[in-house]
Parts: sequence; C-alpha cells; structure tokens
Amino acid sequence: MNKLFVILPCYNEEKDIKNLVEKWMDIDGQIKSVGYEMTVYCINDCSKDNTHEVINGLCKSYPQKVILIDHEVNKGLGGVLSTGFNLFNNEGTSGDLCVLMDGDNTHDPVYALSMFEKIKDGYDCVIASRYCEASKVKGVPSVRLFLSWGARLYYSAMLNVKNVKDYTCGYRMYSYEIISRALKEYGDSFVENRSFACMMEVLFKLSRIGAKFAEVPFELRYDHKEGESKMKIAKTVKESLKTAFMLRINK
Repeated sequence: MNKLFVILPCYNEEKDIKNLVEKWMDIDGQIKSVGYEMTVYCINDCSKDNTHEVINGLCKSYPQKVILIDHEVNKGLGGVLSTGFNLFNNEGTSGDLCVLMDGDNTHDPVYALSMFEKIKDGYDCVIASRYCEASKVKGVPSVRLFLSWGARLYYSAMLNVKNVKDYTCGYRMYSYEIISRALKEYGDSFVENRSFACMMEVLFKLSRIGAKFAEVPFELRYDHKEGESKMKIAKTVKESLKTAFMLRINK
C-alpha cells in the first residue's frame, strides 16, 4: 500500500492542532479505502505556547499515526516546507503522496479525497482553491479578502502558471515524483523564501520543471480558527511582491 504523508506546519497552534489532527483521524478509513496508509507529521516550528505538549499528547493517543518533529530554531513557513519535502523525499517512494495544509484548522482534510482523483488523472500537484466556482470562504476579514483578490491578479500576470488561480493557499497535494524531481533539480534552493511567499515560489519552480497542476473547490473556514493569525500583512505583501518579481526576471 502506498503512503500518504500529511505535513502540518505548527507555530503557536495549541488551540487548533488537536481538532485538525482528529479530523484527519476521522477519515483514515476512507484514505485506506483508496489505497493509502496515512501518517500525520506535525512540524513544530519552535512554538512559544503549548503546541509541543498538545502534539505530544496526540502522538500518545495515535501511536505511529501522529509524529512530532521539533525545529530547534524558528525557520518560518519556508523552513517547515523544506523539512516536510525532504522527509517526504527521503522516506517516501514512487506512488506516495504528500498533503500539506495550514495547521490552524481552517482547512478540512475531507477535501483530500477529491484531490486523490486528480492525482489519478495524471496531475502532479493539486491545489484546494478559493477560486473554483463551488468554493466558499467564511470568516475571513474583508481586508484579507481584498488582498487575496489583488494577489491573485498580480501573481497570474507575473507568473502565469497554467491551470493555477490560487497561488497562495497552503492546502495542496503533491506526488512523490514531482517533489523528488524538484529536489534533484534545485537542491537546497527549492524553497528559499521563509515567509508565506514560499507558497507561490514552490508553484512557480515546479512549473519550470514541467509539473501539471489542477485545482479542486473547497470551503475555507477561517471562523474555525481559535488561535491568533501569524501573518504580518504588510511584511507578507512586500515579500510576496518582491518574490514574484524576482522569480519572473530570474526564470
């Protein structure tokens, strides 16, 4: 049976990570029914709250199903992606899949089931997109919605990745083959940006090595999030504009 690596970035997620992991456990049987053995890897990026302790408790409740990985220093989202992708590449094999999503309980694992179908159709990366016809967004502040809309237009113009509308959503499924190829091609420079801008960096770099992308609709539930947002909006906007520009001119 092939393996599904679920990678959950965690920074100060003591209020949300337990609910999210338990949602994954609820669909474990459905994941097995489509041919995958699931393991959830919680990557604790040097949290300052009780995230470590909460995940430790989950590891005891679900032995061998939930695994804690602690960063000794804070590496940002990009550093978590690097840890997750290298883990996937080193411990996975052909036919395995990786799902990466936010650790704040705003993404429902159930949408991974529709992602499997796209992977079977030959796509390398499947994105849970806010911009499909059937997608919904609940609880997101209006300023964030406006910035997301503007970012979509900017990234589409600058990067123009085929079949991609949502460049920044962290909820994605990747094939083992495309991540292995990316790490061979880029090495340690696959994920260079440490901010939220790393999400579009990964998409663009995968597109440069021939990845095929698809999107599935989902419901973003920001109202399910109990912890504080970690995104510094002004810094993220600046980093994202700069990163897209540099990727475009250096492609």
